Amino acid sequence: MWWLTLLVMFSAMLAMFASGLPLFACFMIRNVVAVIYFVGPNGLGLFVNSMLDTTTVEAFVAVPMFILLGELMFRTGGVSLLFKAFDTLIGVIRGRLYFIAVVVAAFIGAISGSTMASVSVLGRFVYPTMVERGCDRRLAVGTILAGATLDAIIPPSVVAIILATLANLSIQKFLLAGIGPGLLLAGCYMAYALVRVLINPKLDSHGGAAVEDTPMDARARFKTILPIIPLSGIIFLTLGLVMLGIAQPTEAAAVGVVGAILMSFLFGTFSFKMIGQTLYGAAITTGTVLFIIASSRLFTQLLAYTGATQGLIEFASGLTVDPWLVYLVMMVAVFILCMFIDQLAVMLILVPVYSPIIEQLGFDPLWFWMMLLINLMFGGITPPLGYTMFVFKSAAPDVPMSEIYKAVIPMILVAMVGVVILTFVPEIVTFLPSLAR
Repeated sequence: MWWLTLLVMFSAMLAMFASGLPLFACFMIRNVVAVIYFVGPNGLGLFVNSMLDTTTVEAFVAVPMFILLGELMFRTGGVSLLFKAFDTLIGVIRGRLYFIAVVVAAFIGAISGSTMASVSVLGRFVYPTMVERGCDRRLAVGTILAGATLDAIIPPSVVAIILATLANLSIQKFLLAGIGPGLLLAGCYMAYALVRVLINPKLDSHGGAAVEDTPMDARARFKTILPIIPLSGIIFLTLGLVMLGIAQPTEAAAVGVVGAILMSFLFGTFSFKMIGQTLYGAAITTGTVLFIIASSRLFTQLLAYTGATQGLIEFASGLTVDPWLVYLVMMVAVFILCMFIDQLAVMLILVPVYSPIIEQLGFDPLWFWMMLLINLMFGGITPPLGYTMFVFKSAAPDVPMSEIYKAVIPMILVAMVGVVILTFVPEIVTFLPSLAR
């Protein structure tokens, strides 16, 4: 009755999610109750040992380092300077600010991988500028939210590190696997915005240019785009060193943190108060993330103990349907669940269930889990409960939720086109990891 065990565990988890309890508390309560029921009170030692073994894995050192890097980047003031730099660099073209919204979101993702922080910054600084310069409000909201989904795909991404660890993948290769899909999706979003503007020029009445724009000499232009240089240097430190095989993700993240601190001196934003706030925020986030990961690992052990994992393997082995149909069902399930449940929760629920199935179906694990990650990120902008939309609403309170819902639907359809491309051309995902040393 392995399926009954899964059904009861998942039903209990969904009920706790609906109660409003924090995510980590839901996993902890479910695991404690399951251990006592299946193993007995003496099994609580298994709970403690499992958490200790999981949270002391060396690979997890990368998690707090990347979280710390993200906190530093958003407290140094580099993001607002980044927007001004790209605004100058791109020039006056049709769809200019729509392109900037996607490019800045992708650039932020390559620095910190923080979707919520990215949406908050873009909603406060980029969205008002786009509307002021004549951009269509709905298209502006759509490009900002779609661009923000790239932050968890383009490395370095904390969510990608968590997923790679849970799925027993190489963190280095999985981070590299996100570059191709991230660039493809960014291109799809920009192409959609360009087509809309070409069809209806009124969506971008000023060509993205501010009315008060004046010609700039070479020196002034260089001064404006200067912030891109240190930010690009941090991207190289955190990603280039990994790609070149010079450093592991943990080492590269540590070097990136040092670079971010040096950048804060350059921008004049360094202070001990800023460092204290950064360390506090990183500690809280890291503790929550590691606790959730440990709970997920214990859940995997419980599934194996109860025979549910073996039941799933036998079920997958006995399937006579086409593996691609199973793949489609699995991805649709992710997409639907993310409409109602937090993406991290969906990931932690499904990884233990999907792992034995994809082994039996013979899919490339690196490609499959990247596709799952992409689908998870769409959930953040999928009505009715995509949390990224609510973050944007808090940053731009004048935008009605109905308008946000209407803005994201075309972007989801565009993203689906990207998913289809990645499905039929998996080399976009696997090429760069294959070059890793």
